[in-house]
Amino acid sequence: MAVAPAVAQGTPPPMPFDLVQPEVSLAVSQTAPVPAPTPTHGMGGMVKSEVKEVQEEVKKEVEKAIAQNDPSVDQWRPLTAGQKFRVFLWHTYRPRTFAEAAVNTAFDKVQNNSAPYETGFPGVCQRYGVELATSETSVFFGRFLIPTILRQDPRYFRNPDFPFMKRALYSVSRVIITRSDSGRQTFNASYVLGGAASQALSDLYVPGQQQGLHPIAHRLSFDMAQDAGFNLIHEFWPDLRRKVFHR
Repeated sequence: MAVAPAVAQGTPPPMPFDLVQPEVSLAVSQTAPVPAPTPTHGMGGMVKSEVKEVQEEVKKEVEKAIAQNDPSVDQWRPLTAGQKFRVFLWHTYRPRTFAEAAVNTAFDKVQNNSAPYETGFPGVCQRYGVELATSETSVFFGRFLIPTILRQDPRYFRNPDFPFMKRALYSVSRVIITRSDSGRQTFNASYVLGGAASQALSDLYVPGQQQGLHPIAHRLSFDMAQDAGFNLIHEFWPDLRRKVFHR
């Protein structure tokens, strides 16, 4: 045999994969039982399973977003323009942005907005698309563009050293008070102007949408109340999570 000298010298001959594979395949086919086909429950069962998986993933992302510890005030450092742009990018896919759009969609539907939406589920999807676009433009104006121009910090910082009532007042006040890049407390013009600019832009591309200062002020006041509530959650959730759930 041609391989005998090589074996005698202590060097095993190379075994091409295509020579070994048939034997392995034959051994497997002789010893391994054929797996039984997985029972199916029709397309309805598959769709329900996929929907359940999506719901679980959404639940995990929302819980992760709520549970995430916002930085405390002693960790504050000024941001560069590039870092503010990364803050904007992070907020574009943050679950809170999508949750705010859902809340605004429900609020818009309750208010019986006169914009020409369809009825039923297609109309809800149309409203949500408009509200999500408005939320994303608000993030762009309020988290990047205007904070960069005015040299303000677009982030929220927890203040765990305050007593309970002062912490609650502090978290609610952050919608109108923020830090400048120099560290001073200042009027949160980035948030106010960003929300007003996004609503004014929405009034232009939504057919039948009422325009003017009244809808802008109405939307801005609602967003301020909503974001003040989100600030309360982010301020106290880490403490609640640690004391109640021991995490």
